[in-house]
Amino acid sequence: MRIYMYLLIPLLCAVVSSCGTTSSMTPDALHDTSDKRGTVADKLSAALSDAEKTLASGLRTVEQRQAYAAQVGRVTALWLSLAKDQKAVLHVDETYRLETRIPANLLFDELIPAGTVKSRHLKRRITREGVGTPLIAHWKSSPERKAAEPLMTEAGYMTSVTATLDFTRTSGGLRRATLALHDSRMTQEVILAGGKQPLAADLTAYGEHYLAMKDVRMKGIKALLRSSEYMDKLGLFALERPDKNRIPLVLVHGLMSRPATWENVINELGDDPVLNRHYQVYLFRYPSGVPVIYSSEKLREHLGTLHGILAREGAGMRGRNMVLIGHSMGGLVSKAQVQDSGDRVWVNILGDTPAALGLSKEEHEALRRYLEFDPNPNISRIIFAATPHRGSSMADGRLARIGRSLVKLPGQTFGSTFEVLESLASRDAYLSELLKRGMPTSVDNLSPGSPYVRIANSLPFRPGVRLHSIIGNKEGRPLTDPECSDGVVPYSSSHLDNVESELIVRSGHGVHEKPEAVEEMRRILRLHLKGLGLY
Repeated sequence: MRIYMYLLIPLLCAVVSSCGTTSSMTPDALHDTSDKRGTVADKLSAALSDAEKTLASGLRTVEQRQAYAAQVGRVTALWLSLAKDQKAVLHVDETYRLETRIPANLLFDELIPAGTVKSRHLKRRITREGVGTPLIAHWKSSPERKAAEPLMTEAGYMTSVTATLDFTRTSGGLRRATLALHDSRMTQEVILAGGKQPLAADLTAYGEHYLAMKDVRMKGIKALLRSSEYMDKLGLFALERPDKNRIPLVLVHGLMSRPATWENVINELGDDPVLNRHYQVYLFRYPSGVPVIYSSEKLREHLGTLHGILAREGAGMRGRNMVLIGHSMGGLVSKAQVQDSGDRVWVNILGDTPAALGLSKEEHEALRRYLEFDPNPNISRIIFAATPHRGSSMADGRLARIGRSLVKLPGQTFGSTFEVLESLASRDAYLSELLKRGMPTSVDNLSPGSPYVRIANSLPFRPGVRLHSIIGNKEGRPLTDPECSDGVVPYSSSHLDNVESELIVRSGHGVHEKPEAVEEMRRILRLHLKGLGLY
């Protein structure tokens, strides 16, 4: 939507500033301001007058809505430069009483005009025509905030909002101006000047702004080959503050990849108001050279943190019905969250049960969290996209062998666990042989003959969990053809018996980004809501 940006952008760039909440402003605080603030207050009074006149002229045409959006942006920028407390009431000269209406869970330091954010990364700009000024509400990251918000990334939290401005008369004769910030994903319509109006939105700008921030980037190939250098990037993170009223949708990337692989999936699913209202996206980021069993344990740990946060907030069934979508190796990491290991992983990976291995209590505890796990009861559905359940022969090829030799996983990456394995290897021939080449990497884990693939494909799933597959078929071959593949993973490896649905897409290994795949995800996510009685 065009909104006279030649008027709006210079003003907003000049006066938008951080809005701290460390002090409050009394209703008549402007009467005691300095000359500089008084000048801004005069500009705010004029802006409010212009906005009221623009609103009174009507919002029927595109031109009228554009003019209104420009005035709302002007008022918003001036308000930000004055307000020490975002919820304080401002008395602007003798005419206006400026009040704000901000969602209780919305935190921000700055409001970025969506129209100033360029389209660079995402395939489609999703906007909605209507009234108001689309913005990005950005709550910046800091060490103190990250300590209190374990799911916050270096970029902080971002939310798509739209500002509107309405006017009424108070009992004291002043004009009440109400500046409202709406979550533009949740709100479709607003009441302005006594009439219902569609709310404008730019649902892509926050994603473009996020992807442009250098602090959140992780190189897929470097994180594979030099995983130890990216361990500080590992974790589950949210794009906005966890919301108890929305179901976690956790996206897990694959080998030699990163969370950005989901950028267009998130953007496209964000065009669905039903999904926006009921789901919140979380991303699991990890350096993909580490063993799958290690990444799986870390996801298990971080999902526990998320569930704890939501449970304390009173999320109820929404926090107990998470959905995971895993692409490629991310599907294996996701699958391990709903499987029951018993002692089978011990036997398959280390050659025997903990008791037979003669482990001390300390050794058992160091290994147990990786080799012994129960299915997560709070995950009720998983979508696998191009997942090599039975491995890929490419992991045994010449290029894979070269790549495996380049992956560096120093023992300190795994702390005391690696030391325990080395100690066990000194008295166990099976384990000694297994560790001759060092700690197995994720590339090793993807070989059809690897111990991990064999055991992961045999562990039982938690009863009641619903599974779905989306599989690429690059050349459109019959599914019975041994060469049927997405170019990386053969159909015979991606296929799982007894899944609730299986969609075959004419695609290479990046099947999760195909429109048919995104539409299938949308269908499954809506189906999930129906099963919970939410749609």
